[in-house]
Amino acid sequence: LSSSSAASDVYKRQEEDHQDTLSLLREVRFERAFMFSYSLREKTHAHRALVDDVPEPVKQRRLREVIDTFTPLARLRNEADVGSTHLVLVERTSKKSDAEWVGRTDTGKKVIVPRRPVAHAIGRSGEVDLSVGDFVAVRVTQAISANTLRGEPLARTGIRAFTESQRSGHAAL
Repeated sequence: LSSSSAASDVYKRQEEDHQDTLSLLREVRFERAFMFSYSLREKTHAHRALVDDVPEPVKQRRLREVIDTFTPLARLRNEADVGSTHLVLVERTSKKSDAEWVGRTDTGKKVIVPRRPVAHAIGRSGEVDLSVGDFVAVRVTQAISANTLRGEPLARTGIRAFTESQRSGHAAL
């Protein structure tokens, strides 16, 4: 077996593995993924024992294909949340606008909501300003991207109160 034939076989297996990865992305439809081109990391077994034999243009092409496969599918998953209500933990003021909060849903998705007074509690009158660390019931209005939702804050709440309101089908939510 010649060395060029062996190299061709290795490349063919690598491409098959890459196609399997793309197929897995299409089948599973992950909501989040950390995507990057492979590079050897110092002080690892791979760095000491393996050779990085994939040319940089091939790595970049494969990465682009992974991103291009993942992104529209993740966005579709986010679009399925439009109209639903989630419990959101307010984490911080938005980097893009002081008029917006950034939080995470109960499923770990990032949500942007307007920074305005909301109902003091589910089903109660009176309004309150939100603060970092508050839980708020949020109705999702838009999938901004594969990573971010936009929503309307409905009421400050807690985990138990939100769960009970979801079970009872509370009209405010």
